[in-house]
Amino acid sequence: MDASKTTQNYVSYIYSKEVILKSLLEKGIIGDDAFSRYDQILYDRYHINASLGVPRPIVKEIPKMDAPTTRFQNNTYLSLTALAREKDTSSPGYVIQSWLREIRTIEFLRIWELQNNQNFNDAGCYRLMESLRTAPTTFTTKKWVEATGAIGIQSKADKTGGTYAHPEIFFHFKAWLFPEFQYMLIQNYASSSSSGEADLS
Repeated sequence: MDASKTTQNYVSYIYSKEVILKSLLEKGIIGDDAFSRYDQILYDRYHINASLGVPRPIVKEIPKMDAPTTRFQNNTYLSLTALAREKDTSSPGYVIQSWLREIRTIEFLRIWELQNNQNFNDAGCYRLMESLRTAPTTFTTKKWVEATGAIGIQSKADKTGGTYAHPEIFFHFKAWLFPEFQYMLIQNYASSSSSGEADLS
C-alpha cells in the first residue's frame, strides 16, 4: 500500500473512532464492550498496524447469549420474549407484535421459511401480508403459525413460556430492536466484503 493510501486510511480510522464511535458511546447508544469491538473492526478495515504507532485494540471475548432457550425440531430456539423484555419490561409481547406487524418482517420470515420449511403455506402468507397492508390488525405469533405452518417462530405456554425463534430470526429481531447491534452486523459484513469474504451482489 502506498504512503498516500496509508495516510488516508489512518485519517479515516481516527475520524471514525474519535468522532463517530465516541459520539455513540457518549450518547449511550453503545457500551464500552461494543466500542472496543467496533474499534477493532475499523482497525482491520482500514489496514492499520503497529508501525503507525497504533496498537491493535484488545477486545474482550464476546459473551455467549444468555437468552432462555428451547428445543424444536432438533434446533435450539432463543427467547424473543426475554430479548423484548430488555426493551420493555412491562409489555414484551406488544414489542414482538409490533415487529411482526411490519411488512419487512413478514417478508424476511417468508424468505426464511421458504428456505427451511418445505410445508410452508405461501398462499396463507400472502393473505396475511395483504390484510396487514389494508387494515391495522392484531398480529400474533399464533396467528402467523396457524396461517402459514411456519416453524421459525414458536410460542410456549408452560412455565418457561413465551415466544421463541430460530437463531437467524432471533438476530433479525435483535437488529430491529437495537440499532447498535444492527450497526455491528453491518460493520462485520463490510469488513468481510472488503477482504473478499462476502458477496455484495
